Amino acid sequence: MLADHLPPEVALVIATGPMESQRLGDIEEAFIATAVEKRQREFRSGRNAAKAALAQLGLKGEISLPPDTDGRRPSWPTGYVGSITHTHGFCAAAVARARDYAAVAIDVEPRTPMRRGVAARICTERELKWISERSDDYLQTDLEKAIFCIKETLYKVFNPLYGVYLGFQEAEVRLNLDEGSFTAKIHQRKAGIRCRYSGRLSLDDDYLYATTVVKNTCG
Repeated sequence: MLADHLPPEVALVIATGPMESQRLGDIEEAFIATAVEKRQREFRSGRNAAKAALAQLGLKGEISLPPDTDGRRPSWPTGYVGSITHTHGFCAAAVARARDYAAVAIDVEPRTPMRRGVAARICTERELKWISERSDDYLQTDLEKAIFCIKETLYKVFNPLYGVYLGFQEAEVRLNLDEGSFTAKIHQRKAGIRCRYSGRLSLDDDYLYATTVVKNTCG
């Protein structure tokens, strides 16, 4: 599903089972030395998938991907951008050259209903109204989680580009279910940043998949 979303310049690697136990470099391992086993497996799977994606793009030698200063995402090698996603039973990494893309984001979420009350924190009033109006749509139960999945990708592109936090209510998504696409208007109020993004959404029996890529328009 994810591969169908991404342009050919983006390398995508779905993590395999052995990746979760494949030891990383000493610097990376130090970040998970005291973590619970589940976190260690997720961290290794994501980093090993990301390294495989970087190798597909031609990066040679030993690759180290320690967390950045806020600990939320990898410190990508100079000249590359990327994204890692992991959820129950699934992990993947997508990487591109920075000369081609300013940001790349992927997110995968299990196709399960959101807990009661969570959607009101994730979705804007307009989004909730749109969902409520689709009572005859067999996908209605997926839509709250779909918007969450999309907004995870929006944060993953926005935060590295602008260096500020983006709240769920600061992004408003318009979904085109027939085309499997979306557009989003961003208004980060504290910094006064307004921008727009677009991306892709799909699903299968188990997961929802969302991607957002931002082309590098410089040069």
